[in-house]
Amino acid sequence: MRKWFGKLSLVLLTAVLTTVVAAGCGNNSAGTNNGNSGPAPADGGAAPSGKKEKLTYYGFSEWVTDPAYAPVFGELKTKFETENPGFEVEFQSDPYGTWETKYKVMFASGNAPDLFIVNNPDFPTFANSGYLLDMGATLGEDYFKDFFPGILSMYKWNGKNMALPYTTDARVLWYNKDIFKQAGLDPEKPPVTWSELKADAETITKATDGKVAGFGLDLGLKEFPAQSLYTASDSSIIQVDDSGKITPTVNAPVFKDYLQLLKDLKPSLEPDYATLDHLKLGTLFAQQKVAMVIAGTWVTDQNPDIQPFYGQALVPKYNESAPDGSFGGGFGIAVSASSKHPQEALKLAQMLTSVDFNSRTMSDVPANNASLAISKFATDPAYKIFMDQIKSARQSQPKTLFYKDIDSSVYDTVSKVLLKDQAVDDAVTELESAINKITTQK
Repeated sequence: MRKWFGKLSLVLLTAVLTTVVAAGCGNNSAGTNNGNSGPAPADGGAAPSGKKEKLTYYGFSEWVTDPAYAPVFGELKTKFETENPGFEVEFQSDPYGTWETKYKVMFASGNAPDLFIVNNPDFPTFANSGYLLDMGATLGEDYFKDFFPGILSMYKWNGKNMALPYTTDARVLWYNKDIFKQAGLDPEKPPVTWSELKADAETITKATDGKVAGFGLDLGLKEFPAQSLYTASDSSIIQVDDSGKITPTVNAPVFKDYLQLLKDLKPSLEPDYATLDHLKLGTLFAQQKVAMVIAGTWVTDQNPDIQPFYGQALVPKYNESAPDGSFGGGFGIAVSASSKHPQEALKLAQMLTSVDFNSRTMSDVPANNASLAISKFATDPAYKIFMDQIKSARQSQPKTLFYKDIDSSVYDTVSKVLLKDQAVDDAVTELESAINKITTQK
């Protein structure tokens, strides 16, 4: 699974446009492919004679032109053109680093593709700018029932479904079974709740005389620390009503208990927790210097020689009655509101996220039950816990234009509690005020 979910900063479209146009870029029109052309269609499905209308899809080359997926895109192209005579599909793409900037410029300059991959951190700006087709208005609510709720919520705007979830991921608890044994803990019983996580971390740190950190934290990532722990509850950082009004909800028991948990865990954290990012923390776990971490598949991806001492479990939740949860991200498939052929573009978006093609056109985890069930991940024992966890993955707040600023404020709050020993109640009061200030700015 890719590692960029939830980590990509939201760039204002106007700023990107100014920068790229100044560099002489951004002339990617719907009829011109400045990136890489997708695969040619397979034989069969003759189209009627005469001029064909073109539908353009824009994604990144790591999937569209990769030899593992290009034939499937060719199959999809043939199927769509056969079922929709008079239309021709063109797959456009650029490498991820270029794509991330260019697709924003395409919209800001009025040269949008008919449909495209949308990155979930960018979704609020696209939706608020009126760039996206309201898919729910045509498809109806029943169409979206098979998508995982937490991922689907990332692509809702004012209650409307503005994109189809395409990929997703999650974090799980990784724990060291050997160290559990050494500390007198049952290696087959990892912590299930926050209180058990705290107790096990303290036991391990004490049993190893501090040579092994009971729990690892990647505060150096400069994002909401251990967000997966907080999402393993029924709480959210903010609430958004039907009018769009945003109300902070941090001055509540769950968030206060979350801050207190991190504060209580501090003696069990790796000494460098303030500067660690997720990759460095994963390496420390592989080196058996940290007994438990919450992470994605990068732990073994970055440390292929890791010994088989580790176990995986669902993220410990608030209490036994709380819902399961984890941080999740992903990409969606959106249709441009300016497409000349919105109905056909919507049909192609549905085909990309259908059980026939979703799991075969990309390397990540599909975001719906039917596609997940036939994906390579569903049958690989290494992903069993991920497959259980991913259905409850979500983010800690609804998508708004203020998502990034609110996330940053939560990070600052945790930093004050852990690094400056700020009292939890004081930290919560300051955060509530900060969120109100952020969300009421003109």
